[in-house]
Amino acid sequence: MTGLFEREVGDEWRTLHPRVRDRYGLESGENREAVGVGRMRDLDRHPLAVPALWLGAFDDFLFPERGTDVPFTIVTEPFVDDDGNEALVLRRRFDTSPPRTFVDTLRWNPARGCLTDLFGRHGCVAADVHITAEDGALALSIGAQWLRIGGRYFALPAPLAVDGRLRDWYDDEDDRFRVSAAITTPLFGTVFEYEGAFRNEFRPLEDRATPRPALGGVDLPGENA
Repeated sequence: MTGLFEREVGDEWRTLHPRVRDRYGLESGENREAVGVGRMRDLDRHPLAVPALWLGAFDDFLFPERGTDVPFTIVTEPFVDDDGNEALVLRRRFDTSPPRTFVDTLRWNPARGCLTDLFGRHGCVAADVHITAEDGALALSIGAQWLRIGGRYFALPAPLAVDGRLRDWYDDEDDRFRVSAAITTPLFGTVFEYEGAFRNEFRPLEDRATPRPALGGVDLPGENA
């Protein structure tokens, strides 16, 4: 089964840096997860966005803390969902005060023909995700977005939607991965952003005390959503 990122990038996958292809080519049948450990050089947010970020922190989706040189880890685990679709759960831990966790789950969405990202432990917000190859780096952007109310998703109107972008690449000189991400809105500009570097290793999948997000029974947004 082709990994999620490779499926989305398509023919341009071969243009990515080999270390990027290795890390982001995870497939469910490999019985391994990717573990990145590093530091965020800069972690910031807009002061007017703090109330919304506080709400997100209750479901491990964004948070209001800021800082520099913040230790962090990111664990990426592939799995197959209940409908037989390839999926990835990503768990980020930022050692702010207090420590914060940012979880999201990527799934292939056959109804929309692209990736859908479910943010937080319970998928409180969903968004189409588009991934391309840019000069050997992975470039991710967020498309249409939905808010989960009960077990259904409702499209967010344009004034409430955000623009999210992430870039992940390998720095040969420093022998580390680098990542930068930003969430922006027309009204406030940048509301949340980070930039950092990390080293990656692969570990065998094992039973863990912290389960993957419980999203059973929640339908993904469809092609007419």
